[in-house]
Amino acid sequence: MESVQILAQVGAQEGVPHDWLVFTLLRQKVLVGILGWIVGALMGGILFAFMAPIMIPHNYQIGVAAAIFSTIILAIVLYVCLGSLWALFTDIQRLRHADRHVIIITPTDFVKQEGEKVIHVPLEYVKYVTARGAPPVDRSVETARQDTRTENAGVGMGSLLFGRRFAESGRRGLRRKRSRTPSTLAFVDSRTDKEVIVTTDKAYGDPFYIAAHLKQYAASRLQSIS
Repeated sequence: MESVQILAQVGAQEGVPHDWLVFTLLRQKVLVGILGWIVGALMGGILFAFMAPIMIPHNYQIGVAAAIFSTIILAIVLYVCLGSLWALFTDIQRLRHADRHVIIITPTDFVKQEGEKVIHVPLEYVKYVTARGAPPVDRSVETARQDTRTENAGVGMGSLLFGRRFAESGRRGLRRKRSRTPSTLAFVDSRTDKEVIVTTDKAYGDPFYIAAHLKQYAASRLQSIS
């Protein structure tokens, strides 16, 4: 089936087959992202406005090392500001045209519409589905026991070498680092050997959840044609 037909059938909201998976844009997730980009743009802009008059031209007159260091710092701060503004603009556009942002997985095809851009890959060519980021929490009893034993062992060794407070703070830092890991989902189109980015955030839902179903559907498709 052509991508135009698939999108039209989903857009009509009538007669969508029960075995089709449709992931629409989650407005609340995008709104949270927009708030984050606003904060990033403000912080980057304020820091740049505060640091630039102090560093320029003084730091560029006292040596090459100071000039290089100042340039790197200012470039990072400016990148945070401008990058956040661009991401803010992108998310606002996604929110305005939410009806043109959707991921569809059928028993035979993967289709993603992102504004005017449409990606269509037959499932038999979907390879190496990879989700990165913080995976969903496994609530099984055995996993919880293993995590507890691992954490306790880490805390015991850390407290022996550096003190318990240091070990506890290290464990909390590791948890925060895991929770802040960006969530992405991609696969390889075997027709071109190029990576196809499915999503770079949770705007369509949990990337690990989408990845699991994409793998399942792709495997079923290969079995049906083999």
